[in-house]
Amino acid sequence: MPWEPYNRCLAHLERDERRQALGALSSGAAVDCRGVPFTRELLEELKAAVSNTFGEADFGRARFPEHADFTSVTFTGEAFFWLAHFSDDALFYEVTFNGDAVFEEAVFEVGAAFEHADFQGTAWFQDTLFGSDADFDHARFARGILFSRAQLLSEAAFHDVTFSGDAVFVSVKVEGRAGFFESTFDRDVVFAGACFNGDVDFPDTKFNGPLVGPIVCGGVLDLSRAVLTCPIRIRIAAAQVLLQAAQINTALTLDVRYAHINLMDAVLSQPVAVNFHPRPFPFNNALVPEAPLTGQDPRPSIDVLAGVDVAFLALSGVDLSACLLTGAHHLDQLRFEGHVPFAEPPAPARMRLFNLPVRRWTRRRTIAEEHHWRALSLPGRRPAQTWGWQPGPAHPDPATTPGPKDVAATYRQLRKALEDGKNEPGAADFYYGEMEMRRLDHDTPSGERLLLQVYWLVSGYGLRASRALAALGVAMALTVVLMMLWGLPNPKPQQTAVGTVPTPGSRIHLVIDKSDPALSGPLSQRWTADRAKDAGHVVLNSVVFRSSEQDLTTAGTWIEMFSRFSEPVLLGLAALAARGRIKR
Repeated sequence: MPWEPYNRCLAHLERDERRQALGALSSGAAVDCRGVPFTRELLEELKAAVSNTFGEADFGRARFPEHADFTSVTFTGEAFFWLAHFSDDALFYEVTFNGDAVFEEAVFEVGAAFEHADFQGTAWFQDTLFGSDADFDHARFARGILFSRAQLLSEAAFHDVTFSGDAVFVSVKVEGRAGFFESTFDRDVVFAGACFNGDVDFPDTKFNGPLVGPIVCGGVLDLSRAVLTCPIRIRIAAAQVLLQAAQINTALTLDVRYAHINLMDAVLSQPVAVNFHPRPFPFNNALVPEAPLTGQDPRPSIDVLAGVDVAFLALSGVDLSACLLTGAHHLDQLRFEGHVPFAEPPAPARMRLFNLPVRRWTRRRTIAEEHHWRALSLPGRRPAQTWGWQPGPAHPDPATTPGPKDVAATYRQLRKALEDGKNEPGAADFYYGEMEMRRLDHDTPSGERLLLQVYWLVSGYGLRASRALAALGVAMALTVVLMMLWGLPNPKPQQTAVGTVPTPGSRIHLVIDKSDPALSGPLSQRWTADRAKDAGHVVLNSVVFRSSEQDLTTAGTWIEMFSRFSEPVLLGLAALAARGRIKR
């Protein structure tokens, strides 16, 4: 831009002309340096001419091929750096912008440092390109900052920054790490369509306004020790989300994709909902690209809930298969508002037994702590018993791995949470897990363990109808065999009459007697169709707790009594298990 009254720009003035032109400036003067190619020397002369205080300054399309140092400069009016090109470091340390600072479509090829900068007006960084680090540590934004469609090819640092106005990062692309350490957002924080290929750090950050997404983060989104005080709905697609020791003092809804979420020691004082968002997030009538995460499982998971009071937590579609639940408080009040996957026992190990496949583990939902305990190589435990179970983070140290008592307590609370939610069929798996831990706990009294062992064997704790029916079938078959061999007597005994024939006219006394049922003959002669039919009749009546009215030997009477007690119990356990799976 020609410098008045000359027909040339400041950079092309003769030395005397430049001295005269700059000498006419004073502190706070307005300058128009559009399109000027600045050397380091020329920039220093301009700053000295205005005593490091500019009025309205226009550096639009200016070029800075050398080091550009604006340290401690004050812009009392608006500062325009639109389409400016910085080929070397651009230093704006402790700069004060009393008006708007416009860096629209500017290019910073190397570093851009705005440490301790004070933006009293709005900071505009639309379509700005940062080829290297962008440093805004300890900066202050009084009215707001707009990063719209900006590209940061390296790291962006906002350490201990105060955003008194809106902070808008729309469609920003950051290739490296972005850090907002110990910052404060007093108003809206908008990351709509922002894409970070690396980590995004918000540790110890305070959000007094809503945090608006969607955000795509290819690395870790760190909200550790962050403080949230305004009702927020955050849409996040990230590889990992850290909320360790975060203080959530407001209603929070997290719509999440992909992320492994860590909530250890988080403080939830208001309702918090974590939901799986099945589709990419929409923005500007299109779907936000998820290139850094493409190919991964989009279902999010929670890895740690230890130390969290989950009374305010609601989950929908979030995977808890690897979640550490031991140490969480009020698990019985955790709300499941949608499908929440849990871990399962090891995949079926198939062995060849009479040329038939055999499944070793019952399919059910398990928690991670059971996996960790079963994976331990404890004394007396065979290697086959640990096969397929996933070891925990403290493996193989049993002292730091939750034991069966802790696991049983966790199962008990989760069962109650599902039962309170009217999901009793779903709670059955947690009841099974609780009973398993009691059965396998060596501190459980031996008599109780024996009872639990039988209960597990014949009916899967009253939850496996197929097992109870199989036990019933075995019991009935065994009863039939015992009846055929020792319970049924020989063919019907003949009745005998005992008495005397009196003289005519006297009363006749006649005693009819039947001989006791007896069984004789070798065992080989007792395997007959008639005896099998009679034995089957006895057994079928016993199942429904009825007497068959069949003549039996003394042994048969005892066999029938045991059958009438045990087989109806097995039938009842089968009915109970079926009812448990279809109960409303």
